[in-house]
Amino acid sequence: MKKLILLLFIPIISFAQNQNIDDSYFDKNISLKFWKVNGVERSAIVYVPEKKFLKNAPLIFVWHGHGGTAERFIKRFPVYKFWKEAIVVFPQGVNSKSPWDINAEKTGWQFKIGDYENRDIKFFDFMYNYFLNTFPIDDNRIYCAGSSNGGTFTYILLQLRPKVFAAAAPAITANVGLENMYEMNLPTIPIFHTSGKKEYSFSKQKKLVNYIIKEKKAKYIGYWNDNILTEYYKSRKGDLVWFTHNDGHRWRTRDTEVIIDFFKKIKN
Repeated sequence: MKKLILLLFIPIISFAQNQNIDDSYFDKNISLKFWKVNGVERSAIVYVPEKKFLKNAPLIFVWHGHGGTAERFIKRFPVYKFWKEAIVVFPQGVNSKSPWDINAEKTGWQFKIGDYENRDIKFFDFMYNYFLNTFPIDDNRIYCAGSSNGGTFTYILLQLRPKVFAAAAPAITANVGLENMYEMNLPTIPIFHTSGKKEYSFSKQKKLVNYIIKEKKAKYIGYWNDNILTEYYKSRKGDLVWFTHNDGHRWRTRDTEVIIDFFKKIKN
């Protein structure tokens, strides 16, 4: 059913090419894929498990921050190393405006719903349908994670594609699409939100997390998975885990495994 629904949102697009990237520092199962989306070339670095693991595979989308690249992100956050059975997609952003980059000199994602005519939502729609129609995906185990601007875009995706994801892990973001957080309409899925206590937006992120707790009518029950850096809130509308570290505006490499452990416990 999910395939049929989202096909309605896809623009005219075509698959362009697929090529390997440097195997000297990448896993042999990783490649660089290119597509044409409304005449614009888009790309992603993709990990595909060995064939023996390709049965009802989980699918994970991981979005880099503003000014970042998919290549740097996959090196810093090798999600695939912690879930070898999952297909992991690291999309590459294109030049985008941000509150700190009004001339769009750096790569990233739309900051709010409707930016660039939802260019990046359309890019996601294509990739989503491409992978579901190309590989044996378990559509009850599709996940989304992102850092900074990628975390903001994760919250946008949750609002515009509420039936797609089993869980999401936005990190170090308080922008929420630069919209009023109190107007958000999030799906009833588990969320793992990461914050750095020393970052400039920590107080805003705390307000965001408290709003989500209120909307979910969630109850604090202690640590999640015995991790002392977490606050675990239980809810019938989807649990919330707030993971806070003592650094600044960072999704730390060593925290990647914690996020994947969270995903592994959840199916739609």
